Amino acid sequence: MGTKLFVGNLSYAITEQELREAFSQNGRTVQSVRIALDRETQRPRGFAFIEVATDADAESAIQQWNGQMLNGRNVFVEKAQERKPGDPRPAPRPRPGGFAGGPGGPPRGPGGPRYPMASATVDKEEGRRRSSRPEKRSDAKKKPGEGRPKEEDRERGKWRWDGNDDY
Repeated sequence: MGTKLFVGNLSYAITEQELREAFSQNGRTVQSVRIALDRETQRPRGFAFIEVATDADAESAIQQWNGQMLNGRNVFVEKAQERKPGDPRPAPRPRPGGFAGGPGGPPRGPGGPRYPMASATVDKEEGRRRSSRPEKRSDAKKKPGEGRPKEEDRERGKWRWDGNDDY
């Protein structure tokens, strides 16, 4: 069995045949090429897996193609990480600058810039407001003099309340 390579940042228009020809240069033996497709739209997702015959072929392909232009895009090539079906995916690796605003900048995706801090500050403010409110009493009994007066208290004249809630 050969060595699998992960090839990322591919042009969406690239074909398996073009990838096979590019990676079989310099005498490398390409055993299989698989371009990942979106499940719903069946369009390419921009990455592929290429299986070469030996580890030496894999190393030479990584040296030749990692960071180089292929169909107008700088491709990313590394050895594929094996994972069993159902296992969690590996942690994302850091990507170089590009549209992400460089190091320390907010991540941007196809939908434009995202502002995760705005929602965090709103949640923090909401938490402050809730914590500053007086807590409701958990005990069912109220202290005397709290809440609505009892009927006998109204009759005795301890309260000035005419029974009308419209103020």
